[in-house]
Order: sequence, then structure tokens, then C-alpha cells
Amino acid sequence: MLTENQKIQSARSILIVGGGPSGVELAGEISTDFPDKKVTLVHKGPRLLEYIGPKASDKGLSLLRSKKVDVKLQQSVDLKSASDGSELYRTSTGESIKADCHFLCTRVPLSTAWLNETILKTNLDKDGRLKVDEYLRVKGRSNVFAIGDITDVPELKLGHAAIHHAYLVAKNLKLLMGGGKESKMSVYKPGPEVAMVSLGRKHAVAQFPFATLGGRIPGLIKSGDMF
Repeated sequence: MLTENQKIQSARSILIVGGGPSGVELAGEISTDFPDKKVTLVHKGPRLLEYIGPKASDKGLSLLRSKKVDVKLQQSVDLKSASDGSELYRTSTGESIKADCHFLCTRVPLSTAWLNETILKTNLDKDGRLKVDEYLRVKGRSNVFAIGDITDVPELKLGHAAIHHAYLVAKNLKLLMGGGKESKMSVYKPGPEVAMVSLGRKHAVAQFPFATLGGRIPGLIKSGDMF
């Protein structure tokens, strides 16, 4: 962490690859604490924060641009193009971006390929997630459960959801191990889709079921305790 911080402090221009929550938050933090540095964020998708709604994406984009972050959408970066020491990174559109350092903030793919070599290979959907029923039990299996991002539950894949998965599965396992009836198992119901992304110390984007907010108000909730 110290090395990364030193890299940021010594750089005059910084390239961030990936417009998900990690990339957006990093861009927001750097542009807030180091307003004199040139920050460029490149994302291959049509909008930032694609895991949440378009309104939240638009607010995030506006806030970053208000902080002078140069956001380039629908482009990818050849990180090897600067290996010659030129500090010039080429994008898929042929554009060159000068940066003293870069940070790769792209999404890590699901590590479920190994399941194709197990009896659960037929339980995977096209995205490599396990198909589960309302009890978070793998469909077609009486004693195999799944929790977290690996499930095909239609919800935002966030940490608090995985925690709720764990509590429910633990409860159901305890019931079954104690000889309880399957009909008594707890049913998982996805909660409201709430997501918050900080953009520096004072600003954030928040998506609630009733509204989408951007600016200082969600910043007080999400970023108020940043040091």
C-alpha cells in the first residue's frame, strides 16, 4: 500500500483502467487529494458503474469530470504499449495517453472453471454461476448449497448480500442436520438494490430503491469517515 501511495505522489499523470467501483473510487480519491495531477480513466463499456442503474452511472461520470478526470468510454488500453519507457499507452481507438503510472481496476472473472470438471458442471449457467433455488441450494442437488457471487441470484453482487447468504444457508444446514423437514427451510429473498460509491472525501453516488443521489449528501454517508 505504501509503495502504491508513493507511486501516486511521485506521478504527474496517472492512468486508471476500468470503470467499475474500484476504478471510479480510485479516480475520485486521487483527483480529490491531488488536484494538480492529470488523471485519465479508460473503460471499455458504454458507461461507468455498469452494475448499477444508468442514473447512478451518469451522476458518477459528471462528478468525476467536475474533478477534471478525463473519462474515456468504449475503449480498451494496451498496457504493454508503454513497456518501451515512453510512458505512452495506446487505446483501441489509436489514441495515445501519456501517464507516469497506471492502475488496473478491471473486474476479476469468476473462478468457477474448475467446476466443469465436477458433478456440478451441469448446474452452471452461461455466465459460470451456479443455479440455485429459493433456499440457495444448487438446483437438482439435495445437499449442496452455494453462497456469494457464485450464485445466479438476480441481485447486485455485493459483500452484504453474501453475508445474508451465509446466515441463511447456515440456518438451513442446521435444520437439516437436526432432522428438520425441508418445508421448514428459510427462503432467501433479495433485498432492495442499494449501492454506494465514494468519489473522494466529500462526494459519493448512491442508488436507493426510491432515488438516485450524487454529491455531498451521499458523501456524508459513504465518505464521511475517510481519513
